[in-house]
Amino acid sequence: MPFATITGWGKCMPPAVLSNADIATFLDTSDEWIRSRTGISERRVAHVSLGEMGRVASLRALAAAGLVADDLDMIVFGACTMDEQVPNMASWVQKCIGARNAGAMDINTACTSFLYGLTTA
Repeated sequence: MPFATITGWGKCMPPAVLSNADIATFLDTSDEWIRSRTGISERRVAHVSLGEMGRVASLRALAAAGLVADDLDMIVFGACTMDEQVPNMASWVQKCIGARNAGAMDINTACTSFLYGLTTA
């Protein structure tokens, strides 16, 4: 029975950081209040679309694995805020990277999208 393996990974992390202290300059809150309730100290501010970040991360993952897009069997895209409803993000990335042989599906389970995507793969 065929199974999925992780042979490479890639990321595209926006360079701009928005800290809790930054948020406290325009909202009535503090770093301590946010951190104690969410565990979050900073977040990234995207400079490009989600699809573009997915495309860049996919190409980096392929390079790390020593593969080409046509080697892929499936693209699973996990997120809760998509650029568009149609086409789904996985299909958009599939087209952009040239993965003609791969299936494509989105997983939209909010903060657990990565875990569900990994389990699905």
